[in-house]
Amino acid sequence: MNRIEREALDYQGYYCEENVWRFLARPELVEVATWAVLVSNANHDVILMRQRPGRPVDGLVHWDYHVFAVYADPVMGKLALDLDSDLPFPCPLGRYLRDTFPGDVQRHVAPRFRVLKGQEYARELVSDRSHMRRPDGSWIAPPPPWPAPGAGTGRACNLLDWADMGRRSPGALYDIDRMAAFASGGGG
Repeated sequence: MNRIEREALDYQGYYCEENVWRFLARPELVEVATWAVLVSNANHDVILMRQRPGRPVDGLVHWDYHVFAVYADPVMGKLALDLDSDLPFPCPLGRYLRDTFPGDVQRHVAPRFRVLKGQEYARELVSDRSHMRRPDGSWIAPPPPWPAPGAGTGRACNLLDWADMGRRSPGALYDIDRMAAFASGGGG
C-alpha cells in the first residue's frame, strides 16, 4: 500500500467514528489487515493525550469515546491512524498507545478498547448522528458532508452500543496491557 497522507483523507472534527469509517471503506484496503479501535470506559470519560482539539500544552482531552484505525504494514508493523492526534501519521501503534494513554493518567480511568476488523466496521457501522445534537435539535459540531454510516439501510444506530465497553460484542475487548500486546504482534 502506498504511504497514507493525513491531508488526503476525509476529515470532519468531532466525528472520529466517521473519519475512521471513511478510511476503512477505501477500496485499496480490502486486502490489507485493518482494525477499528473504539476506546472508552465504564464512566464514558476517557482521557487521551496528544489530541489536536485538546489543551495546548499536552493535548489532554476528555472524550466519552474515541475511535482510531490500525493497519498492518508489512515492514513497520501495526500503525495507528488517528486524524485527531498530533503524533506522526501514521504512528507505530506501541508509541501511539504510550503517548496517548500514559500510565500515570490512565490508572484512574481504566480505558477499554473494542477492536473490530476494519472491513466489519466499515460494513456494519450505523450512526444516525443523534449523539451530536443538543436537546433543542441544533448540532454540537457541524456534521460531515457525506451521508451518515448505514444511512438508508433501515438498520438501527449501533455506534453508541459499540462504544459501551460493558457489552461483550462485537469485536474483542482489551485493557491497556492487552492492547499493548496486540500492538506488538499478538491478537487480531
